[in-house]
Amino acid sequence: MKFYRTSSAWGGMTRLLTIFCLVCSWSAEATAPRITSQLFGEEKKADIVGYQLAPLEAGTKSDSELAVKIVTEAFNAAGKTPVVDVLPSKQLATYALFSNEAVALMGNQQDLIAKEKNQYPVVTFYLRGISPSEEPVSLIFNKQNPRGNELNHAFNEGLQKIIKSGKYLEILEGYLGKGHVPTDYVTRLKHHNPGWK
Repeated sequence: MKFYRTSSAWGGMTRLLTIFCLVCSWSAEATAPRITSQLFGEEKKADIVGYQLAPLEAGTKSDSELAVKIVTEAFNAAGKTPVVDVLPSKQLATYALFSNEAVALMGNQQDLIAKEKNQYPVVTFYLRGISPSEEPVSLIFNKQNPRGNELNHAFNEGLQKIIKSGKYLEILEGYLGKGHVPTDYVTRLKHHNPGWK
C-alpha cells in the first residue's frame, strides 16, 4: 500500500510539473536571433546577368566562366566593378533585363526579338566557334535603366583596352589553350562591333 501511494504521489507531481512547464512556455519569447539574408553578408543586386552557355562540342566545358572573366576584366580596365551573376536559365536572365532588374544581359543577340534589337545596345565580346558558324556572345544593355548607357560606354572602352594590351588574348589562351585562338579574332570582333575604330 505504501508503494502505491508513493508512486501515485510521484505521478501527480510529474503531471503538475509538466503542466507548469507548458503554462510557462506559452508566455516565453524566443531569444535567439532571427535568420535573415543579412546574416550571410550584404545582399547585392546583380547589375549584369547571364545564363549558362552550353558547350558547342560534347565533352568540353561551358563558356560561361570565360565570358564572366572577359566581362570582369573589361570593366576593371574601365574602372568599374558591376556585380555579375550567372542565373540557372535563359528565361530568368532575359526576364531580369526586360523587367529593368538588370542593367545588362550576357547572352546572344538572338535573345532579342527583331523589334527589340534597336532598343538595346549590343557589344559582342566573344565569338564561339569558327566562321561562319560562330555564335557571338554579347552584353545587351538596357537603355531604360539609368546606368545602362554608363556601363555600355565603360564596357566598350574597357574591352578595347584589354584587346590592345594583350590581356584579352591571354584570357582566351588560358581558357582555350595556346594555338586555339583564331589569328583574326580582332577583325571578327570589329565586324560584330561596327562602331569600333
